[in-house]
Amino acid sequence: MSKFYDVIIAGGGVIGASCAYQLSKRKDLKVAVIDAKRPGNATRASAGGLWAIGESVGLGCGVIFFRMMSASRKRETQGAAVAVDASTPHILPESFFDFALQSNALYPALHRELKDNHGMDFKFEKTGLKFVIYDDEDRLYAEHIVSCIPHLADQVRWLDQAELRESEPSVSHEARGALEFLCDHQVSPFRLADAYAEGARQNGVDFYVNTNVTGVLHHGSRVTGVQTAEQGVFHCKTLINASGAWAADLSEWATGIRIPVKPVKGQILLTERMPKILNGCLTTSDCYVAQKDNGEILIGSTTEDKGFDVTTTYPEIAGLVQGAVRCLPELKDVNLKRTWAGLRPGSPDELPILGPMRGVEGYLNACGHFRTGILTSAITGVLLDKLVNDEPLPLDITPFLADRFEVAPVEAERMLEPA
Repeated sequence: MSKFYDVIIAGGGVIGASCAYQLSKRKDLKVAVIDAKRPGNATRASAGGLWAIGESVGLGCGVIFFRMMSASRKRETQGAAVAVDASTPHILPESFFDFALQSNALYPALHRELKDNHGMDFKFEKTGLKFVIYDDEDRLYAEHIVSCIPHLADQVRWLDQAELRESEPSVSHEARGALEFLCDHQVSPFRLADAYAEGARQNGVDFYVNTNVTGVLHHGSRVTGVQTAEQGVFHCKTLINASGAWAADLSEWATGIRIPVKPVKGQILLTERMPKILNGCLTTSDCYVAQKDNGEILIGSTTEDKGFDVTTTYPEIAGLVQGAVRCLPELKDVNLKRTWAGLRPGSPDELPILGPMRGVEGYLNACGHFRTGILTSAITGVLLDKLVNDEPLPLDITPFLADRFEVAPVEAERMLEPA
């Protein structure tokens, strides 16, 4: 039997769940989330960093590529500008700063709301993020960051070696100091996704788990629903593509355009529980390190173009371990509890893909968030709620539209006529 909804959200990770939660506040809307629970879900591969500035300046992604740069690409003179390309840290556009910072600002109130109204605590912690500086190259990039964000001068702070050790006594004596981003905090990524979903469920959203979308229904240029393998046909007025690393398939079926979203593998480690040894989150030129409220330390992460492979590999895990021990020497005697890999939904310019697509009605993108899905889930949910309800947006989404890419129509095999 066919099912009828105002909005269907394809994808139940942190982005889809956030959209569901915001839409669920509209008591006149009937909303469903359809989620396949595929291996490699990006939400489960996140550190939970709300690193609005750190991510915007290329320091939140885990393995920073300084150590992989060849000698010919390193700086040759003290006065030279810092050169960046796709394989080195770089500053993202101002539009992303606005997007990330607006989302970051929503979290204190969102935390209270989900905790008080729905009994869901996603462990929001004000920790800050410190970029640990080991050598001249690290210092040069930190100076480059500061020079690029004068408007955020009140949110950054230099720490010399003594100040860093006072703030983080466990950090290696090899560290010369740090650049701290004061507004960059952390949450539990698992609890955040669960909090959005449970809040939405309590507000009346239907969740169909272990359910695979196999095609999209159309009437002329309008998307009218989806076909699933397990639950049959769902009809809707609006389909939201929150399919993470698999978003390109759904866009192809819905619009005839394959948006440029691809999986970017990230491997992560988790230690056994420890006494508190960190007061904030750390990122280095080797890894990032975040201690969670239960004492476990999360270490990440690689950035690999390996398709949909979610295996863990010894060289990459060993590299992360070495980077973490270099930063926090006492970790050398700590046991690893778990290693895993997730698939970030990467886009060519590292910006999300949001909103409508030209020539298609009843379809909206909420995908391509790469490594910032946790951070930007809050504003993404708000934006998609506004788009569905044709209300003014809190920020301009033009830089995030799929139209910015030169993509040609393809013959989509699963663009279906109404059942």
